[in-house]
Amino acid sequence: MKLFDKPQVLYFLSECKKYLGIEANSTSKTEKIISGIGALIGILLCQIVTLQYFNTGESLLLIASMGATATLIYALPHGALSQPWSVLGGHFVSAIIGILSYQYISETLLASSVAVGGAVLVMYFLRCLHPPGGATALFCTQGGETVHELGFNFLIEPLLQNVVILIGVAILFNGLFSWRRYPAHLNFRHIKNQSLSYLSHEDFSAALLQLDSFVDVSTEELAVIFDRAMAHADSNKPQRKLLLKTGSFYSNGSLGEGWNIKQITNIENSKITYKVMLGNNNGLIEECGQRAFRQWAKFEVEYVQGSWIKRTEN
Repeated sequence: MKLFDKPQVLYFLSECKKYLGIEANSTSKTEKIISGIGALIGILLCQIVTLQYFNTGESLLLIASMGATATLIYALPHGALSQPWSVLGGHFVSAIIGILSYQYISETLLASSVAVGGAVLVMYFLRCLHPPGGATALFCTQGGETVHELGFNFLIEPLLQNVVILIGVAILFNGLFSWRRYPAHLNFRHIKNQSLSYLSHEDFSAALLQLDSFVDVSTEELAVIFDRAMAHADSNKPQRKLLLKTGSFYSNGSLGEGWNIKQITNIENSKITYKVMLGNNNGLIEECGQRAFRQWAKFEVEYVQGSWIKRTEN
């Protein structure tokens, strides 16, 4: 008797991916390369500026903070955490709290902890939550004598210069590509919603509010995503009689745990043999009648750039 069969192992691995937060990445290779080039340019300029004020060892924490910011604004230019106010406000608020923590709390460990915790709290209230800000706050407490001597002058030299460089390069660099304008509003303001006849901006805001947890997506971007999904659904409505083909993939169109992708491996008379490719019973091979399979299948799908989408009619 087998301790583990293949479907159980595949299901376990699928659940592990979900708990680890490993999602399908639908971005193209071109988009990935563009993000890397943008980050390279931005952080190179930041290092050149920062080394005018600190030596290599002293600048490590600050450069690490700027590197995290570069990752956000070049890889996720439309993310809520990547927008100019989050970048500018997040770093400045964090730096101010970090400087005050060092000046008024003598114990370094406590000062660093208060700086990071205080930075997160204030960034939340000022709507400029930016994760790299925590590293900036830490730098102001543990950056060494040079940064301590600068005091509030650090806000201008070199922090403001670094932030302006990253935002400026992001505006210019992302502006070269029509699908990734920065700030995000430049990308969305020309898009007109056509299919949202009964959903409004306020409905999406209410939905995000009910989550009671910060989500790195703006209401504007969420509305555009939903609108495009609705448009795609309207243009790819299920066929009245789905054509079943050996080797093709099919979905039941469900959401969440009920979602399944199955591949037909053989069709013989009225019987179909299929393999569960994704979802519950992953890896399971079973047989059923064509009528039963048609009742389950909503549409044919294909795997494109890491995501399953409806197969477009040729």
